[in-house]
Amino acid sequence: MDSHRGQWPIAAVLALLMLGQLLLMSGGGSRQALVWLMTVPVCIVAVTSFKSRAFTIPVAVVSIFLSSFVIRVFQVYVPTILSPLTVAETAACLVITAVVVREEPRRAATWSVGALMAVSFFAAIVRDNWLSGGNYNEMLGSLVLGFAAVGTGLYFRARDTESGRLIAAAVVDAQKEERIALARELHDVVAHHVTGMLVQAQAALEVSDDDPRAAHRLLPGIVRSGTEALGAMRRLVGTLRQGVNEAATTDLAADVISAVERTRELGFDTRLRIDLPDEVAPELGRSVLRLVQESLTNVHKHAVSPTLIDVEISRTPAGALRVVVADDGQPHELNQGGYGLVGMRERVDLLGGLFSAGPRETGWQVLAELPLEGKK
Repeated sequence: MDSHRGQWPIAAVLALLMLGQLLLMSGGGSRQALVWLMTVPVCIVAVTSFKSRAFTIPVAVVSIFLSSFVIRVFQVYVPTILSPLTVAETAACLVITAVVVREEPRRAATWSVGALMAVSFFAAIVRDNWLSGGNYNEMLGSLVLGFAAVGTGLYFRARDTESGRLIAAAVVDAQKEERIALARELHDVVAHHVTGMLVQAQAALEVSDDDPRAAHRLLPGIVRSGTEALGAMRRLVGTLRQGVNEAATTDLAADVISAVERTRELGFDTRLRIDLPDEVAPELGRSVLRLVQESLTNVHKHAVSPTLIDVEISRTPAGALRVVVADDGQPHELNQGGYGLVGMRERVDLLGGLFSAGPRETGWQVLAELPLEGKK
């Protein structure tokens, strides 16, 4: 419960109690009217305590203190229930106690509750002469009401603490997810282009002495990969600044073909088979493209002398989109510290799909099945 939302119902209840008290005290003349007016400040600070408690306790204490003198000096009758205070004062003090215990630091809350208890005890002596009157029922009732108010405040205080802890944990989890998503996007997108640049640069370096023209022919590809890497970085930065998740692709088939063409330009014989539905959800299209890009990047980086790369995207009878990227090269020993396979598995898991990657009879294969209708 938001404490501010409880402000107006409490105000309405206190107003009704004040009205009832006025009706019970009607006909008593100006003295009873004065006592009634002196209870108004306590009710007002009880309502305002939800937002500000700077003067709550001083106003409540002074008001009860002065009204007790007036009641004793002029022998004014005031209706009470389980408390030496009037019904409205009692309700207001209970509200103040609960709010203070909930909102204030423990030390300040202890002093505030102690001040209210002291002035209430003073009122009991001055108004009703509790010490000699033997009003044990009212004494017991006051204790029960006081403990109930303190318990209510402690309950909401504990709940607020737990809520704050859960919110803090949720924020930390959200930040972690954002960092993982950014790291995955950087690895899958930027690293894909940078790997292409590296492969072409290495090829140019190897042939530069024997065939400078061949090295020169590789330069446009390096420039294009660098331009694409820079563009991908700018899109990522723009997404972070604007706080909007943009779709990675608006034309999945064209972007997959483009990724395959870049692989062919690097000298890898690549075969593509693609069968897509008419519409592909943006999240699904993003993951399919990233899976293809990262799988091709792994071939560039890890496969030894591959002669053929197979890329297949097809629909399954079970209503899923199957992505297969396989090569016939000899795989290097995988670096256990790499994040490529981890990122691919995370993407597939987020969409409720199936993922596997590993060696086959000849080469390496990445297989993923992603449900067309989203996570089940």
